[in-house]
Amino acid sequence: MERLIRFFAALTRWGLGLCALLLVLAAVYVSLGRELTPLVAEYRAEIEAKAQAAVDMPLHIGSLEGRWSGFAPVLLAHDVMVGEGSSALRLDQVEVVPDLWASLMAREVRIAHLQVSGLQLSVKEDQDGHWALQGLPVQDDQPLDPEQLLKRMQVVKRVSLLDSQVTLQPFDQPPRTLTYVGLSLHTGLSRQRLDARVTLPDGQPLALSLRSRIRASQWKDGEVEAYLSLPQSDWAKWVPAKLTQQWKLTQFKAGGEFWLTWAKGTVQSAVVRLNSPQVKGSYADRKPVHIENLALTAYLQRSETGLKVLFDSLAMNLGETRWESRLQLQQTLATDTAQEVWKLQADRLDLTPITPLLNALAPLPEGFAKTVEHLKATGLLRNVLVDFRPQDSTDQKVSFAANLERVGFDAYFGAPAARNVSGSISGDLGHGELRMDSKDFSLHLDPIFAKPWQYLQANARLTWKLDKQGFTLIAPYIKVLGEEGKIAADFLIRLSFDDNREDYMDLRVGMVDGDGRFTPKYLPAVLSPALDEWLRTAILKGAVDQGFFQYQGSLNHDALPASRNISLFFKVHDAELAFQPGWPHVSKVNGEVFVEESGVRILASKGQLLDTKVKDIYVNIPHAPAGKDSHLLLTGGFAGGLGDGLKILQEAPIGTASTFAGWKGEGDLQGKLDLDVPLAKGTEPKIVVDFQTDKARLQLAEPTLDLSQLKGEFRFDSAKGLSGQNITAQAFDRPISAQIVADGKPGNISTRITAKGQVTVKRLTDWLKISQPLPVSGDIPYQLQVTLDGADSQLMVNSNLKGVAVDLPAPFGMPASQGRDSTFRMTLQGAERRYWFDYGELANFTFAAPPDKFNDGRGELFLGNGDAVLPAAKGLRIRGVLSELDIDPWRKLVNQYAGNDPGGSAKQLLSSADFKIGKLTGLGTQFDQVNLQLERKPAAWGLKLDSQQAKGTVNLPDAKGAPIAINLQYVKLPAVDPTVQADENAPDPLASIDPKDIPALDIAVDQLFQGPDLVGAWSLKIRPTAKGMVFNDLDLGLKGMQLKGAGGWEGAAGDSSSWYKGRLDGKNIGDVLKGWGFAPSVTSEEFHVDVDGRWPGSPAWVGPKRFSGSLDAAFRKGQFVEVEGGAQALRVFGLLNFNSIGRRLRLDFSDLLGKGLSYDRVKGLLAASNGVFVTREPITLTGPSSNLELNGTLDLVADRVDAKLLVTLPVTNNLPIAALIVGAPAIGGALFLIDKLIGDRVSRFASVQYKVEGPWKDPKITFDKPFEKPN
Repeated sequence: MERLIRFFAALTRWGLGLCALLLVLAAVYVSLGRELTPLVAEYRAEIEAKAQAAVDMPLHIGSLEGRWSGFAPVLLAHDVMVGEGSSALRLDQVEVVPDLWASLMAREVRIAHLQVSGLQLSVKEDQDGHWALQGLPVQDDQPLDPEQLLKRMQVVKRVSLLDSQVTLQPFDQPPRTLTYVGLSLHTGLSRQRLDARVTLPDGQPLALSLRSRIRASQWKDGEVEAYLSLPQSDWAKWVPAKLTQQWKLTQFKAGGEFWLTWAKGTVQSAVVRLNSPQVKGSYADRKPVHIENLALTAYLQRSETGLKVLFDSLAMNLGETRWESRLQLQQTLATDTAQEVWKLQADRLDLTPITPLLNALAPLPEGFAKTVEHLKATGLLRNVLVDFRPQDSTDQKVSFAANLERVGFDAYFGAPAARNVSGSISGDLGHGELRMDSKDFSLHLDPIFAKPWQYLQANARLTWKLDKQGFTLIAPYIKVLGEEGKIAADFLIRLSFDDNREDYMDLRVGMVDGDGRFTPKYLPAVLSPALDEWLRTAILKGAVDQGFFQYQGSLNHDALPASRNISLFFKVHDAELAFQPGWPHVSKVNGEVFVEESGVRILASKGQLLDTKVKDIYVNIPHAPAGKDSHLLLTGGFAGGLGDGLKILQEAPIGTASTFAGWKGEGDLQGKLDLDVPLAKGTEPKIVVDFQTDKARLQLAEPTLDLSQLKGEFRFDSAKGLSGQNITAQAFDRPISAQIVADGKPGNISTRITAKGQVTVKRLTDWLKISQPLPVSGDIPYQLQVTLDGADSQLMVNSNLKGVAVDLPAPFGMPASQGRDSTFRMTLQGAERRYWFDYGELANFTFAAPPDKFNDGRGELFLGNGDAVLPAAKGLRIRGVLSELDIDPWRKLVNQYAGNDPGGSAKQLLSSADFKIGKLTGLGTQFDQVNLQLERKPAAWGLKLDSQQAKGTVNLPDAKGAPIAINLQYVKLPAVDPTVQADENAPDPLASIDPKDIPALDIAVDQLFQGPDLVGAWSLKIRPTAKGMVFNDLDLGLKGMQLKGAGGWEGAAGDSSSWYKGRLDGKNIGDVLKGWGFAPSVTSEEFHVDVDGRWPGSPAWVGPKRFSGSLDAAFRKGQFVEVEGGAQALRVFGLLNFNSIGRRLRLDFSDLLGKGLSYDRVKGLLAASNGVFVTREPITLTGPSSNLELNGTLDLVADRVDAKLLVTLPVTNNLPIAALIVGAPAIGGALFLIDKLIGDRVSRFASVQYKVEGPWKDPKITFDKPFEKPN
């Protein structure tokens, strides 16, 4: 044990010593290296020669630098040039780390690491498609020897390329530069590794990794493992066009990862994971396809038996559809007993989105690509198996099998189209079979049938054969269930590849317990368009007991009729037949339908047209030669009602709809029918119907007329019209006799009905729906003629009116025994109806209006001897020339027959009126030589009046409540008869008028005359109120006075009252008194009277005896004068009679003032109650010579005045007042003059009071008492 310890101790000492020695040697080695390495720069020429010999091409080193790093020297060569000329490679810096130990062992130079930076290479394509590497020196005529290359690579253990750049320049395309190229190559005797990283032009990184096991002497047996990582970039920008050849990629954004294993001279395995968000491209000139979100995961594995490729996940978005599938492709190599086979398997293939993908991208032959495009396959394939035997030359070279799920395809070159095909399919290049079990199945045998056949359920077995001569499709048995019934069929279709041979089909379809509505679907497209249209629309419904269709012959579109045979047969009951558009349907038909080469025949034993029974119906549509139209020929008998016959005339497209529109009828109708109806549009049919009626009833629409007990024999011929004979009926509860004549011609039928009878006015007004009473009575004899001629249809009624009484004012009225020839006419068709009426020579009327819109019409009524002319504008125009017209009887007539709305709707219809009347009387007034014009304005009626008595305009607005504007240039009232005394107690002239009935008025009269005298201009506004009416803006000229203010009239007719509040003002009251026929006993510079009062009755019944209210009067600077000369003939206005006042007061100022009393101001306020006036404030007169005050009561009802008159005169202090008492006018006058000359300093006022009593026009004035008025 001790020895062992000593041994380990000695070993430890030797080991530590050896380590120390090694450390010393390493330190010496590193020190020497650091000292000697910088000296390498002196050996640049020797190193340059050695390097040139190693690379076997010219090499030049600009400068050389040495340094030590770790345990190895590092040589840095700057400005290195390899090669010469334009192909020389220039390197900024090359870093070389020698492998000293390997060099010593191999006794030659070995490099541990060679690092090159800043290498720039260019790969360029020439016009021949050859690529050349530029930027590296090239040795000419030296083929690449892989073994030598691998041996040379072993000299350098590691090669690094940093910060380099590679430029790719395809021919005639912009260059693409790869930047930040980094490469690391590790080389050993048998293993190699290459790692590379490149930055693409869009900044995305690309990574590549290769690991290999290759010996130089056995390089062909090498193994390689590769990995490639592609970023998400748009590769369509960089992939050269020559690489994609005929594929045109406009967008290919993709990225993914790729793994690959290579051995034994081929690929052994591979994995692909690809994700492409956007792919857009096409093959050649086809329509591009857009693929989104393409995801692919695929595996490849090679074994001894062959190759296996698995697409574990293949999905993409095609439009709005997400397409997914799993595919497997397996190769089985050939053996001594079996051929090589490629097997393709897919769990599902959705054909709908993949068809446009194949059309756009698959490099299919042009013919095959066109076929795929036209077929437009849809649906789903499941469990798809496809076998491909490359060495097989028989039809078994390609074989397939699949399950079909709702597969569909379009017709192409005579092959049928189908939809919703479910089942299984199998076959090879020459044969195949389809076993079908489908729901909602659709089959289109183009071009024999224009539309596909739809079925609820289909079961069939189809086989096909493809050879050099053509394609043959055989369906030995087809069983389908459709809405039309149970159907069985078989067919054979032969499509020839030889253009000189016709394609052929043999088709047979049978049906039982079917529905007649679906029979048109089995009509072949080879029928003429008119016949095909008729057959498709004629049979609307019915039960098909049995049906059969057969087609044999050519499928070519341009084939001759003789090259095919078509037959169709149906046996139906309870069918409904629409034999012509617009005609009523024939229902409950039992019969047979034959469609043959010669035409179409329908045999119906019975049926029903509306409510009419038809029998023995025979319909024949013979074959029409080329260029001729097909005709439907129909004959049969009927027995039903008159209403059915009228409905046919109204609804059938035979040109009689407008003539018989609205007609109604009932009663028995029997006859026979013969039709010739062209099936081509635009050609009129030929129709002849003979029928008889007995005790029928017929109602005409325009005009509305009810005929009962109708009996006669009739015929309708579409070439002439309706005719009849021996016709009797009841109209307006009276018997009539009539004849009907057909006057038409082909294309323009015409019927003329003549009848005669009598009708009472009451019955006629009820028929015309006139509810308003009319001033007409009696029985009207008439002769009626109705012409039914389309747009020229017309009604005319002639009558002499004997037996008719007309209760109108002269000259329009007449007794029943007189009679007057009159004619009424009206049109029955058209957008506008015309009306004419002649009433002897007294009135003429013409009018035109749309049906049922009489108020929208236009017309004229001419009164007098003249003709009415139809105006172009809307509305009724009235004209006339009358010698005289009395309004009162016409007003009474309007009130009697029109009630409270005279004119009614006529107000809306009337557009204008123009009358010339010699003498117009009414309302107690006569107007001579009157011109009245009424015209329509946008929102009102305008009336123009021009006569000797008045002239002006009246504006009558449409708006309810809007004021009527009356603007008169002049109004001439008759002069007042001076010999007639006015009666103050006369009744109210407007007592019968209700003020609430008066509308709003705006009245303006420029000149108002009373006889030859101008009263003045008047203007006022009248507005209705709840109580009556008010007068606003009163401004009335009254011969020198102006009356202004407001008033009113309230109450009801016979019980009303009026009020006024305003002012009467003017200048000289004397002129006003003289203008109104009074003596000018008072003068003034100006005056006014403020009035606020009311009185019973209308405003026209105003009077002082009925007045209640207040009067506030004021006069300035005037005179009370004596009336002399010619003025003595005028009336004196009561209290203003200065002659009487001066005489009674015994005043005489003639020496100073002449005959009168001057004043500066007169003012007074009176309060009145029913004609009794009381001075609320004394009436004062202030003048230069005297002052007067009147205070008391004036009773105009009793004609009494009771007042005190105070007269104040200026006198001196020394004059006894008795002088005035006894009446010394001379002394008083002198004192007055002295007072004026000296002034108030020496004067005082002396006053005398008088009593004024008696009648107000001539009162008694007596002295009462004197008194002295204080200062």
